[in-house]
Amino acid sequence: MNLVRFSNPVYNTNRGLVDELFNNFLKNDYHEDYVNNSSRKPASNVFETENEFKIEVLLPGFSKETVQLNYKDNILTIKAEGEKKAEKEKEFLYEHREFGVFDFEKQFRIPKSVNDKKINAKFDNGILSIVLPKKEEKVEKTPKEIKIS
Repeated sequence: MNLVRFSNPVYNTNRGLVDELFNNFLKNDYHEDYVNNSSRKPASNVFETENEFKIEVLLPGFSKETVQLNYKDNILTIKAEGEKKAEKEKEFLYEHREFGVFDFEKQFRIPKSVNDKKINAKFDNGILSIVLPKKEEKVEKTPKEIKIS
């Protein structure tokens, strides 16, 4: 008689979640404040083409005047202050809420290949688009041979 280990599929799902939790528990590949404020970070997309990078940040309810962009030491910081609507929010009891207007600060590490003098941004319909052009690569010339006389 052979013994076969029985594995209930319901328990396997939970086992996988628990294993994943403990395997990633000590792994810290995020900014320190990310876990604490992850629900208060706007969604963003990052694209790369041959000539540039592009970052899109979804900012519903924000105006162009409340958003600040700073670039220093290859860190692009996007900061915005939401409107204070505490009085209005007391009138409502939310059944389901997926977004809000809140203060936030989000940072992106920018590669050194970006030309920081030509960074530009556009705010349109609640989407902040930041274009980061790449520097032109310097083509190294082959060494010139000097003849000795």
